[in-house]
Amino acid sequence: MTMFPDAHYVVLHIGPGRTVLQDVSLTAIGDAGRFDLTPDIWVERLDADLAKLIIRACDPPHHGINAIEHDYHLYAWVRRVPSYESKSFEGLQPMLGAIALSRLIQPTSTGLRYCAYISDLSPDARVVRAIPFKGISHDVILGPGTRDWLTEADGTEVQKLMVWLGRDMHERVRRAYWNHEYALRLYELDMRWPLIVGGFEALINTGRKEVTWQFTDRVSRLAAQFGISLTEDDLDKAYNLRSRLVHGERFLHALDASVPVIDQPVLYQKLETLLRLTVRECLMDGSFHDHFKDGPTVEACWPLRPKPNAKSRCKPKGKP
Repeated sequence: MTMFPDAHYVVLHIGPGRTVLQDVSLTAIGDAGRFDLTPDIWVERLDADLAKLIIRACDPPHHGINAIEHDYHLYAWVRRVPSYESKSFEGLQPMLGAIALSRLIQPTSTGLRYCAYISDLSPDARVVRAIPFKGISHDVILGPGTRDWLTEADGTEVQKLMVWLGRDMHERVRRAYWNHEYALRLYELDMRWPLIVGGFEALINTGRKEVTWQFTDRVSRLAAQFGISLTEDDLDKAYNLRSRLVHGERFLHALDASVPVIDQPVLYQKLETLLRLTVRECLMDGSFHDHFKDGPTVEACWPLRPKPNAKSRCKPKGKP
């Protein structure tokens, strides 16, 4: 059994079975051994006995049922509990921040359901304490067809983002970053939609005038930059849906006259992907990050283009 003589925090990633990963190039991170992200945060595959103890500690105990335990974690995030920790679970936050940052490289469903404090008091005495969370979803929900694990190559990219655990982002980028993370923790598309659109607004909105055109014009240029197929018409519809959802007009499924229900998840996924790629580029490229320093900077980098003439709704004179 893997030994942890010092106290550690562990978050299990519950993912597909290892037999699913047929392509060697897509081997999960930690499959070939410990992968260090920082000096005290790493990813590794735990042995089955320890994984089962964590799953048993975090799963509901039930009553009158003998649970059949399986080791169904793909890998685990691990952090040594820091010596400076002065209150319970204080040192857990940087590791949770690292997990959130990793979703900018590759979205995964690593959540809070299997999060534990572990320590080996002796070879025969192990402590595994489930860490309870309140006020936030334990789960992360991904779109269909998303690869739900990090590879070693992803890990190399995640390493580059670890500097942001101790560095301030521009306020606009920070809001967009957390809007993306919060959206992934919600199940209902009705709630995710305004958060993702709001993430773009955090980046590119510079005033109260022409807010729809600010979104449509500037986000269309971001879409072109990152190769996401989004037209100005798509973005106009996306913002219209956002406004009607925010104002409680109807649920999303009842707004199919604007965007057919079958097309809504497709449009949403493009928006979510574009927001992720934009924020990732901000954290990878300092000059791009500075494009979102403040309103005047955004206006200088993306001056609004002339708005297309809207079709007149007035009836011509002399016509019934």
